[in-house]
Amino acid sequence: MKGLAVFILLWGVLSSCSRDHSVQISGRVETGDSVVSIWVADSIYAFPVDENHFFSGTITLSQGCYATLLYNSLNLYLAPGEDLSIHVNASNFSGSLYFRGSLGGINSYLKEQEVAVFFDKEYYMLDEGEFIRKMRALIDEKIKLLEAKNFDESFTRLERQRIRYSVAEQVAFYPVYHRMLYPEVDYRPGNAFKDFMSSFALNNEELFGSKDYRTFLLNYFYMLGSWTDHENYSADMADYVLSTITNPAIKDFLLTELVFRYICENNGLAGADRLLAVFRRECSDKSKVEHIESIIAQWEKITPGKPAPDFTVIDRNRRKVSLQDFRGSYLYITVWATWCVPCKSELPYLEWLQRKYYDRNIKFLTVAIDAPVSFDNWKNYLEQHPYAGLHTFADESSEFGKDYMIISVPRFIFISPDGKIINSNAPRLSGQILPYLESFPI
Repeated sequence: MKGLAVFILLWGVLSSCSRDHSVQISGRVETGDSVVSIWVADSIYAFPVDENHFFSGTITLSQGCYATLLYNSLNLYLAPGEDLSIHVNASNFSGSLYFRGSLGGINSYLKEQEVAVFFDKEYYMLDEGEFIRKMRALIDEKIKLLEAKNFDESFTRLERQRIRYSVAEQVAFYPVYHRMLYPEVDYRPGNAFKDFMSSFALNNEELFGSKDYRTFLLNYFYMLGSWTDHENYSADMADYVLSTITNPAIKDFLLTELVFRYICENNGLAGADRLLAVFRRECSDKSKVEHIESIIAQWEKITPGKPAPDFTVIDRNRRKVSLQDFRGSYLYITVWATWCVPCKSELPYLEWLQRKYYDRNIKFLTVAIDAPVSFDNWKNYLEQHPYAGLHTFADESSEFGKDYMIISVPRFIFISPDGKIINSNAPRLSGQILPYLESFPI
């Protein structure tokens, strides 16, 4: 009996230790996803959602930390030995979201902070000194509200830091927006701005799980890049990351984001050689390297000289149109969407361009990418705006969008008569399209 008592006591101690080093996560989440994904530190935990939308699981932690609910990028706070229950419906995310459990109060507070409007874009109109004083006052105000909640000191200490970074991520944009608002003034950041920004640590491992800190880092580095005279400032920023960031996880995160954003912003790999060389040499996270390499491999399929991926789209009468229909002619494709204002401003140029090349060996095709339910809206828009060219529609999840890496619109693609890619990111209709086309034997 004594031995059994010792065993029970020992089992209780071990169980208690196990519970103290993990946080229990559960809830009911109706988001349409089959898993609930939570980013903790630099790892993503995925919890399967059952047929009734319930999920549960545990995350091992050594101390309290911020995390991110990846659906809607929501800040969370987790701590070992505690539990958190999350309930939300995607049809009314903010209105339906609530938390229960021992961490329910803290996470309800974070939700309130998420939806609270504290930053007015008109602040960017203030002169630098007044702007920085306003930002410091905002930080003090938010910290006073926090301390009135009387949360435990471990969370309050971290939250004071997060609040500062949440304001600083907006401050980083001040030089760009202030210069946009006052283009006649040759504004350059002064001591007030520089002193404020330099007060924030770039290697804050404790806050890495907070999206505010990660956003601050990205905004900070892009703020620096916006003031460089180099055309390929992303490569310069990568060098700066290596010279200033000592934490391996933060370094890998920033290098990965720099590469991903460069490819997205430039619709391809052109000019990315030095940036990619730095990333491949310095990124130590194999999963991030594999992710970026998979993106690069997709883009390499549509580099000049490669066979253009075949596609099938539909016209206004739902007749199929494929790449093979244009074999023997140059093909200039405009990719757009009815919700995209810059896209719609490009379409009137089709009339002029088609008249210019009406007897030449080139065809003009538009592909609108949107949800299938938007087909009728697209069709009605074209009936009201009868632009020249052959107009077609593609489901946003179609192979066309995937094969041609349509990340943003408008996008312009130029294909040769023998069906090969000439340029997967060609000049836009309103840009230098005429001298560009004139350089080919059309």
